[in-house]
Amino acid sequence: MLSEATVRLGLADELPLLEKRQSLKGRLRARWYETDRLGRAIFALVIATLCAAVVARVLIEVFNPFDSWPVVTIPSQEDEDNGTARSDEERRQAVKAAMKHAWGGYRKYAFGKDELQPVSNKSNDKWGGWGVSLIDALDTLHIMEMHEEFKEGVTHVANIDFSKSRANYTTPFFEMVIRSLGGLLSAYEMSLDPRLLKKAQQVGDALMPAFNTSTGIPYPRVDINSGKPVLADRVCIAEAGTVQLEYWKLSELTGNSIYHDTAQRAVDVLDKARKPYKGLYPIWIDINSGKLVSGQITFGGRGDSWYEYMIKQYIYSRHSSDQYRRMYEESIDGMKAKMIGQSIYDPDMYYVGDLDSTATKFSPRFEHLTCFVPGMLALGSKALGRPDDLELARKLSYTCFQMYNRTDTGLGPEYVQFRVDDNTGISPLQEEIDFTTVKLNVTSEREKRDGFYLGSNRGYILRPETLESLMVMYRVTGDKIYKEWGWQIFRAIEKWTKTPSAYSAYRDVTSTKGSKELTDSMESFFLAETLKYLYLLFSPVDYYSLDEYVFNTEAHPFKIIGRSRS
Repeated sequence: MLSEATVRLGLADELPLLEKRQSLKGRLRARWYETDRLGRAIFALVIATLCAAVVARVLIEVFNPFDSWPVVTIPSQEDEDNGTARSDEERRQAVKAAMKHAWGGYRKYAFGKDELQPVSNKSNDKWGGWGVSLIDALDTLHIMEMHEEFKEGVTHVANIDFSKSRANYTTPFFEMVIRSLGGLLSAYEMSLDPRLLKKAQQVGDALMPAFNTSTGIPYPRVDINSGKPVLADRVCIAEAGTVQLEYWKLSELTGNSIYHDTAQRAVDVLDKARKPYKGLYPIWIDINSGKLVSGQITFGGRGDSWYEYMIKQYIYSRHSSDQYRRMYEESIDGMKAKMIGQSIYDPDMYYVGDLDSTATKFSPRFEHLTCFVPGMLALGSKALGRPDDLELARKLSYTCFQMYNRTDTGLGPEYVQFRVDDNTGISPLQEEIDFTTVKLNVTSEREKRDGFYLGSNRGYILRPETLESLMVMYRVTGDKIYKEWGWQIFRAIEKWTKTPSAYSAYRDVTSTKGSKELTDSMESFFLAETLKYLYLLFSPVDYYSLDEYVFNTEAHPFKIIGRSRS
């Protein structure tokens, strides 16, 4: 029975619940004492740790919030094949980080100047003071989604007066067309900012006096301040024939055909000029007569982009220009017939040598500049259905990569040379192209391993041509080896050329002295081309697709005629 006190206090209804609680408490107490000391200690430690973690988290968030901490990148584990297990996206971000580093140094020490000197952190206006590095880098910033940096650059460009240049300076016509005009046109197509098209037209107009010749072959330099060309007797075919794509795009965007029509005259003259071998052009053309007069036949310096623009303008025209198709096929057929060599020590190593002006003497020398050829052949193979060209492109890509892979730094020199046989080749002391072979020393084990030997110019000036070809080769073939080769080259660039503010050219790729070999030079094409091609190599193939864009010789992407803006 319930006691009178229990009934009086109104606890009669709650008694069963109280008894249940006391029963549960008793059972837990009994279980606790039944547990051995070790178990009780572990339990107590867990509870104490959880409490401490909660307190610590609250204190940290109050005094130093997590979202203010820098992001930590954990290095990927290395593998045997390429030194990294990084995904394409991680590689893209690594390249973007390199661009941010280089742009940050330029912005801090040289903003608005033509170039940053990345060792001394000085600047120069070697191109006349137009801020060429900034203009050349604009579309790279946009492609890498560095939009705040892009906007800042555009604001600066909008205030440049391109009708003026540095006092007593004469502007190189070709270089400013491909870098400044090309860069502004590409940046405009990406952003549709009308200020950029206005400035592109101003640049195009400022350079137009170069065409004031009787033949239409342009003079190589212009005095921007006087509005007059600098008179000259000759110009190389690359300078005369690698401005048409940019002026064609300017005509398309402004609706003024005079730009394309004027630039096209030079191509028509070169097309009709007499050649020593069908499709092959000595590099020098007489401005007054339009005749090819002298110089070697080369796909390297002074000849290279002339051949490149044949296929690119055919693609840009949406395959409608029969003239450019014919010229390209004639030139590639001539190259394959007369200019392809093979290492006597590495049978997989093919190269494009040079010919003298009569197309009868061969020089077994392969320039870094010539390493654009594999990419060009891949584009032509795809556009024109020439599968044999793609096989040659594979072989040449291998050689271009080995020019990096077989040096002590993993950087590629300006050129390499090959023996004609075991005893003869070009003198390693000869910097300019030479067609006289000499007796060489006994072949070293290093040369037998490498398949080539180096000349006197062993520098790497941050050139892009090999990376350009690797990007195109991957997109045309789908072979992932080109990504691995590109990543290896990027890692060498990071290791040997990086400075606290940017990246510098390297004096001798055979030297592992590091900073002692840095030359304090960073050409604008490192920002415009080298890093851009690397970024696109690790991007989805439909990102700035080769089916929708043609890249000018400074890596500025132009929308193909008739393609709507993405």
